[in-house]
Amino acid sequence: MGKTQHTSTFGINLAIVIYYFLPRIQITTASPYWNVFFNSRSILVFLFTIAMLVITFQKTYSNKWQNIRLGEMVGNVYLLYVLASFFYIMIVELI
Repeated sequence: MGKTQHTSTFGINLAIVIYYFLPRIQITTASPYWNVFFNSRSILVFLFTIAMLVITFQKTYSNKWQNIRLGEMVGNVYLLYVLASFFYIMIVELI
């Protein structure tokens, strides 16, 4: 039986947890339907965070998804955060 080398993913997990606690813009309108749309962001952030933690665990300890680059995954989520914040700022300026 061969031993598997487990690499340290502390930095990746820390970046994922920091992503979860980043401040986000809150938008409230007079329409309850738009409020549901804008409030869905917190649910999506929670799901993204859990999915990234599961992928990190699976790659590190179960040797699944070997072709995933964890650093690029976290970097792309931060890029998504910046783009979503920019989008929300544009909406706030137009409302």
